[in-house]
Amino acid sequence: MKNTFSFLLLIFITSLISCSQEISESQISGRIINATESTLKIGSQTIPITEDGKFTFIKAIERPILLDVSYANLEWTIFLKPESSIDVLIQGKSLETVEYTGELASSNTYLLETDSLSNEINVFINKKWVQFHLQNQEDYISSIDSLKGLYLKHLNVDSKRHETFSQEFIELWKAEINYGFNKLILKYPKWHFQFTGNKVELSRQTIDYIKTSKIDCPEYIDLSSYKKYTKTWIDYESETLIEKDPSQKHYSLKKIEATFQVISEIFDNQYLKDFWLAEYLKEHIDKNGIANGTQNMNQFNAICKTEVLKNEIEQYVESVLDTRKDHEVKIYKTENDFNLEVHIFKPKDFIVTEKRPAIVIFHGGGWVSGNPSWAFDKAKHFSNQGMIGIAVQYRLSNYKDITPVEAMKDAKDVFLWLRTNADSLGIIPNKIAGEGWSAGGHLVTSAAIFVNTLSNQKINSAPNALILTSPALDTDPKHDGYFKSLLGTRGIDPNDLSPVENVAEGLPLPPTLILQGRTDRLALTKYAQLFHDKMKASNYQCELVIYENCGHLFTPSNLDDTGMPQPDKEISKKADKKADEFLIKLGYIVE
Repeated sequence: MKNTFSFLLLIFITSLISCSQEISESQISGRIINATESTLKIGSQTIPITEDGKFTFIKAIERPILLDVSYANLEWTIFLKPESSIDVLIQGKSLETVEYTGELASSNTYLLETDSLSNEINVFINKKWVQFHLQNQEDYISSIDSLKGLYLKHLNVDSKRHETFSQEFIELWKAEINYGFNKLILKYPKWHFQFTGNKVELSRQTIDYIKTSKIDCPEYIDLSSYKKYTKTWIDYESETLIEKDPSQKHYSLKKIEATFQVISEIFDNQYLKDFWLAEYLKEHIDKNGIANGTQNMNQFNAICKTEVLKNEIEQYVESVLDTRKDHEVKIYKTENDFNLEVHIFKPKDFIVTEKRPAIVIFHGGGWVSGNPSWAFDKAKHFSNQGMIGIAVQYRLSNYKDITPVEAMKDAKDVFLWLRTNADSLGIIPNKIAGEGWSAGGHLVTSAAIFVNTLSNQKINSAPNALILTSPALDTDPKHDGYFKSLLGTRGIDPNDLSPVENVAEGLPLPPTLILQGRTDRLALTKYAQLFHDKMKASNYQCELVIYENCGHLFTPSNLDDTGMPQPDKEISKKADKKADEFLIKLGYIVE
């Protein structure tokens, strides 16, 4: 009897444990009439669509959330609660054809209706963006308040239906609105300065207004607007600290130190504190390299109490280190405690006693983003062709202490460093080519046009050959004020840094190949043509190849090429082949 009782007790306890471990799941089920795509995206998940147009999304959630959904050209938001379900029917190519059934149908139908309002407000803001930020601070806040009020008015316009919304939905949606608009307010000083040249600080009244959007709130962490707003707030507070730091340390090093301090002070919730420390640590390493993040990794491990985030950072660091195992990494210069690296890919048959031609590759990113890993594939390609491929790190503009001027100096310094150390690196010093795309094209060209020379060693910073893809060759503020904005208050004429404006006879400009998309909206083709014509007129060797039906970095002409590039694979192959033929002709690659 005693054994039977013990057995039954064990079963009972086991069932209790099993029940406690069950995770309540929420579900979105749907059907698409005449589906033209094989997948749709809900949140961060890509969901397959069956042949008969059906799809199912299942997620364990702890709190009510808003999920971004995209299918074909449609984008909208779905509200979901723990242990809830909703059915979606998509009958056409507009949001007006989307229908909901289920317990959350009323709230989600309302979200669909706000889409047209959101579009109208976004169009209005984009159209008036400059005028908006020319306003004084008080008028700007008033304008934002008016736009925010349109959403809140829409929420309350139908009192009967409003009663069907759960309080959870109303609070979540209001938080989404407030986070979105308050993020714009935090960015006001930056945009006001860019459009007027006048520096302003947010008033105490404005800060108090913004602080109504709480950030130490784990219940909102799934909102994309919460993350964007909170990041903007942390950045704002960090900038305030940095301005009080008199040291000469590189801005990025000051930034991560200030950010860690701000996060530790403003978050009481341990998970949120650890979450944001992890986010900023990854961002810092991505942008500045692991060599500039060792101290911060140690600091993170000392503060973080959330094991899952500790493991995430550990795996992330391992993945970064893995990308460095198949090549040499060297520091070519250190500026204000900030290390700049070159990643050197040598041919598999390279012998220590021999020397090979090299090519130095500068990534694009508008002078403000990117890292050497963007150029790893190209460096590997050239190492497979028998050359030494080198992906270079340069300082990124930050609207503070680093501008394109510093990046131009880095570009020249890396060529000087390579020639100075050519023997130990196994490089032929007078066969060092340079390649760059977009902003990287500007930098590598500048190394020749604005050349530096080490007179005691009779070496200079000019590459011996140039391959330019969609290069930024024009910096005239009359054509585009972006480059000038990167220079901040330096008082430098952007034209003094423009390759196309400074081509002249007597410079060490090498044989040059320009690969350009006809409809490039970022690095306009007419400036590539003008640079080519000036090169030829000054008796330099220059070839311009224009590819039809594509824009920046060979993005098809029917797609937007002003954001993340979407290169046409066939055209990219043709351009790569043309680059190889150019180097073969010059004797850098042996067939």
